[in-house]
Amino acid sequence: MRHAATAAYLRELLLQPGRYRQRWAQYAERTRPGEINQLAVADVLAHYLWRNPRTTGDVDVLPRQLKDTVLRAISGRMVSKASLSLFIDAFDLASHDAELLWRLWEGSGRSRVQAGPRAMRPERSAALGPLQHQTLALHDHHYCGPDGMPDRQRTLHVIEATVDGLDRIPFRFDSADLTLELGQGCRGMSGPFRKITEVLYTTDILLAKPLERGDTLTLESGPFRKITEVLYTTDILLAKPLERGDTLTLEYWMIFHFAERPASDYRRASRSRMENVDIRVEFHPDMVPATIWWASWDGIEGDIVEHEAVSLDSQHSAHHYLRILENAVVGFHWAW
Repeated sequence: MRHAATAAYLRELLLQPGRYRQRWAQYAERTRPGEINQLAVADVLAHYLWRNPRTTGDVDVLPRQLKDTVLRAISGRMVSKASLSLFIDAFDLASHDAELLWRLWEGSGRSRVQAGPRAMRPERSAALGPLQHQTLALHDHHYCGPDGMPDRQRTLHVIEATVDGLDRIPFRFDSADLTLELGQGCRGMSGPFRKITEVLYTTDILLAKPLERGDTLTLESGPFRKITEVLYTTDILLAKPLERGDTLTLEYWMIFHFAERPASDYRRASRSRMENVDIRVEFHPDMVPATIWWASWDGIEGDIVEHEAVSLDSQHSAHHYLRILENAVVGFHWAW
């Protein structure tokens, strides 16, 4: 599992537009969206070893001799400590990217765990039914544009089937103001978004006076408040059916079309156990928040339970890694 998660994040880094992709693309005769040219990546590794040999044979190693190393690493078949170190050095990975790769590779308990208090009310979770897969790795990269509005989000999701014949997974969001674009591992959507609405009415029962142990009480209630919870759902169809224990990497983008500014936050809800969760929010350099916090919420519609201020890096982004996320809602919120 840890090799699959490490490989998934390494592929994401190499595919993401920017200097990592440019480093291998310069050696490729042609490139295709969503594909990594393995020989071009091997060229990057070879050029690094020529300048920084680790063994006597490195000074004249040929790129084609490193193709197997590249294939094993980006496929997740085998990511050795030496090969991961070579990728980090050859591509001059940023410290936070290198740190996350090592965390994924180690699969250790040194990384943080976030559980509870809850992702959603038990009755809603039961109504949605049991999940038929588990998450081995999840990487959310959320981007805000120059107007501060959510622009797009890229998600890389490594799943493992827990039933035979799994051919789809659910996709749910709290707004339909988006276009879902599908990449690797996906063959389509089951249909347009369906709206799930649940309306509750609530009030507080007020005590006539503070009570000590054994005191009697008189009750009166305030007016009812209306709580409406809305989710939009569809299914992502998998590129191939999975048997129990099979894994698959899914890649998809959300392109947002909000007419009005939504809340200044990004949240990820998990009603089951997720492993290796990395959440990153990036802001346009012309519109960065005055303050940003990492936070957890009391359910999808609940209040913030706890938060801590964080700093943006040189790419105007904040990211947080969790080894385990279970039955919780976490993410970032910010103030302009």
